[in-house]
Amino acid sequence: MPTMSGTASVYIERSPEAAFAVLADAGNWPTINRGVTLRITPVTGDPSRPLAGGDTFVEHAAGPEGDTEYAFPWTVQEATPNTRLTIVSQAELGSGNPCCQTIIYEFAPSGPGTLFTRTIRVDFPDGLLEAAPKNQADSFQNYLGQQYTMAMMFKKHLEERH
Repeated sequence: MPTMSGTASVYIERSPEAAFAVLADAGNWPTINRGVTLRITPVTGDPSRPLAGGDTFVEHAAGPEGDTEYAFPWTVQEATPNTRLTIVSQAELGSGNPCCQTIIYEFAPSGPGTLFTRTIRVDFPDGLLEAAPKNQADSFQNYLGQQYTMAMMFKKHLEERH
């Protein structure tokens, strides 16, 4: 199974506790990921508390075409407060092509702030990338390459609002 990944790290002028608290509230994601995450639908877990291992939710996200909406059903695989949040999704990217996505958010103390790292890994079915039209393959690569942009959106949200 082919795998593609992308990672970015940014320094945030907030503590790991503050950064984790904001990101572990999935209700913040439409504001943090403005233009990408359209809405979050809780499935299991208590939305009044931070995400915890085993919680499930659906992220409704805008596609790169602008007129497509994707639904990513996420399961929290790990929620170590103030340190790490890992979510996993079995989702379809493009025309009925199932894949496994894993996003790992890490929060490391760095001086008075946090070194925040966002990593995404997507496992594709055998043959999908080779058979995909060039524009779809380019879209997958662009999606994975957006980690710095997404990390900066989180940094900006956190430093301006919290």
